[in-house]
Amino acid sequence: MKRAAWRKGGPFWHTPPMDSLESRMIRLLADIHPLDRIPRAGYVLRGVPEPESVAAHSHFVALLTLLVCDACPGQFDRDKALTMAIMHDLAEARLMDIPMPVGDAYLKDAKRDAEQAIFDDLLAGFPARYAEYHRELLDAASPEARLIRGLDKAQMMIKIVMYQKEGRGRLDEFWNNPRNFADFGIEPVARLFDAICAHAGKTRPG
Repeated sequence: MKRAAWRKGGPFWHTPPMDSLESRMIRLLADIHPLDRIPRAGYVLRGVPEPESVAAHSHFVALLTLLVCDACPGQFDRDKALTMAIMHDLAEARLMDIPMPVGDAYLKDAKRDAEQAIFDDLLAGFPARYAEYHRELLDAASPEARLIRGLDKAQMMIKIVMYQKEGRGRLDEFWNNPRNFADFGIEPVARLFDAICAHAGKTRPG
């Protein structure tokens, strides 16, 4: 692979063609570059100093997905589930992280449509299944989509446990909202929520 060419006066880099895989990957990484600096808004609103970023959240959801898929062989399409987990919040690079109560109360379908439109643009030129998986995820239209939707909430509640142990933020209200424990009918997620509540000495709401 050619890495660099040299000429009198200093080096210059060969620029890959605009439609090459390399150019598309560089463009995508440039587009989602802010994700490691966009904080999870719900924690910011409740006074958590230096909360996790969207990128960190996505990493942890992907890790949970890997562990569940490996623990439940044959129950989920592992490749599909991991793809959904890794990519599920990419649109927030442009849309930012909108807290659930605000999105539900004021944006509703507009938020979903915006997320899909942004995702389609970000992943233009990549395999079409990425956009299809993302749409499926938003609609909770498959076992893998429901798994990721549930683990998205479970990761949040694990993080709440950690923050409360550290004395960071005003987070008690998270334990009172049944929607924060939505398992989407996925038994491994339901068991994880039960374990989280037992670990924290809490009762799972609703």
